Amino acid sequence: MTDAFSAILKRLEKNEMILPTLQNQLLADDWPDSYTIDSGPYYGLNSDGTPDGYFHPSSHPMLGARELYYRFHPDYRDLLVPERTTSTRTVTLGIHSAAHAMIQTQMLRTGLVRKENVEWEYRDEVNKVRGRIDFIFDHSSAGPLVVEFKGQNPYHFRKLESPKPAWEAQLSLGLDNYGTNVGVLLVMEMSYPFTFKEFRVEKNTALLEEIYAKFRYVREAIKENKPPRHCCAEDSDTANKCEARFQCWKRAQE
Repeated sequence: MTDAFSAILKRLEKNEMILPTLQNQLLADDWPDSYTIDSGPYYGLNSDGTPDGYFHPSSHPMLGARELYYRFHPDYRDLLVPERTTSTRTVTLGIHSAAHAMIQTQMLRTGLVRKENVEWEYRDEVNKVRGRIDFIFDHSSAGPLVVEFKGQNPYHFRKLESPKPAWEAQLSLGLDNYGTNVGVLLVMEMSYPFTFKEFRVEKNTALLEEIYAKFRYVREAIKENKPPRHCCAEDSDTANKCEARFQCWKRAQE
């Protein structure tokens, strides 16, 4: 028995739902002549470059209500100070986009992911949430599985024993909008030996209720033109890095 086949059996014994199929596909060396890496504009923008007005699962659920207020209020959203672009950040985003494309392409070639289920987009008009699911895997016994893919540097990958709260929130929003209760978080080590971890995640209903309540509160605060209470301490590291800092704590100091 080869080491590669033995590794697949071990993943099956651990009841992993995605990785045995992915590993088998990678070993098949079935690569297309080319595949597309999506490096286009962020889907949170309208065609003219303006914000689309929706909360986004990958970036907004864990932010405080006051920061969201400034991010979404039409009088303040253009005054935010975005994170400074660096060559490291640009390369990191590019590599992560390439890894997404590679995994999605290989999962399509298994025949267990349909083209229409890659970057599956949803809009929740009640809670004003708009997001994309990385792909939906047609599992033979569990049925359709919502899958989110993440990359980690080797240090954080080795320490990772459970999904990050932000990842759980993103996956739970995807599960809620797709209409299922269990999904998979697939994490890749973004350096040699490029290993994977898989976490089965149940929809966190309590967390979703908190997130939806916060989003409603922010929308009402914007209508009333009344910012929520501060969501971090003055002169804290969070306050000093917040994109809304010059409309919040630092503005109050002037």
